[in-house]
Amino acid sequence: MPSRKVEAIARLLKEQILAGRYAPGSRLPTYDALMEQFGVTRPTVVRVLDTLREEGLLTVKGQRKVFVTQRFPHHDRYVWVTSEQPGSNEWSLFLAITHEVIERGETGITGQVSALVGVDGRANNPEYKQLCEFEARGSAAGLLLVNSAMIYLLPVLQKPGLPRVAIGAPLPHANLVALDFAGLIDRASARLLEKGRRIAVMSPHAPKLAAAQECLEGYGLHPDRVLTVHAAPIGCERLTELMFDRRSRPDAIFVMDDNLVPPLLAGLERAKVKAGEDVYVLAHCNWPRPLGMAEGVEHIGFDVREVLCAGKDLIDAQRAGAPCPSRLVPARFLGELTRPLSTATDAAVEEKTVHP
Repeated sequence: MPSRKVEAIARLLKEQILAGRYAPGSRLPTYDALMEQFGVTRPTVVRVLDTLREEGLLTVKGQRKVFVTQRFPHHDRYVWVTSEQPGSNEWSLFLAITHEVIERGETGITGQVSALVGVDGRANNPEYKQLCEFEARGSAAGLLLVNSAMIYLLPVLQKPGLPRVAIGAPLPHANLVALDFAGLIDRASARLLEKGRRIAVMSPHAPKLAAAQECLEGYGLHPDRVLTVHAAPIGCERLTELMFDRRSRPDAIFVMDDNLVPPLLAGLERAKVKAGEDVYVLAHCNWPRPLGMAEGVEHIGFDVREVLCAGKDLIDAQRAGAPCPSRLVPARFLGELTRPLSTATDAAVEEKTVHP
């Protein structure tokens, strides 16, 4: 643990660097000059500089040449935080695709975006310790927090600190980036009614099924022409096959959870029905990684890049002291994306990527 003297000098030198006394890329004074300035020994100066280097404020060239970094992490490092981790029951496609986009550097954010995954609040949890260090040192521009019961209870987030944005639902001391699910259902319902008059809606979530049925009926579709199917990924293939082994088979399907797309397509294949030709299929997706596009599925969903950029904008507004009301991210069809699909992997994710 650094001594109080090291911490105090490091804090003072950090303030001078961030205030512009030493410009980005400039060389710091020599060790001897720093020893004289602060009245300390050489080992103390070494520990001070090591502390600031760990924060990303300094770089070392050679043995004794110490320079201020060109870009401060305090200004352009954004940290995405989730308590879930790959393989857990709550590790959704939204989380998996967001994490993949961050790891591949495809967020569209100018600056550094890093991910802390599996943050659970235990003192020996490495990700939680790193989050605490970001807060204690102020060594990030802000936090992008994926709302969960665990994140809500993390001790380090109980007080105001770094600028914060909650993704999905409100959190204390954070602005909100919400997803417009009501708008998604409304726009999807309107598109479905352009494509068919007997519509099936599939989801593992009963409230979403009820909301979709209400919306479709609100547009004038008779209740007898709406089939709601409460389905999980396991069993969805067989349910889809049975749905087409009946006289009143649907001519349009709304898949409200992208986890259902692969088994739905397998069920259509078993029923010898082709998506996009024999039946219109509209599926929720997380752009830029839609599932089933090559198989004839159309998509509507939220772009995780747009979500991250909206969070970054709110963090920057907080840092500037500007008003930063909550942001509502709209659902988009392919032609409406603010950032196009640029590669083949954007259009079709291999299942092993999102289902490890």
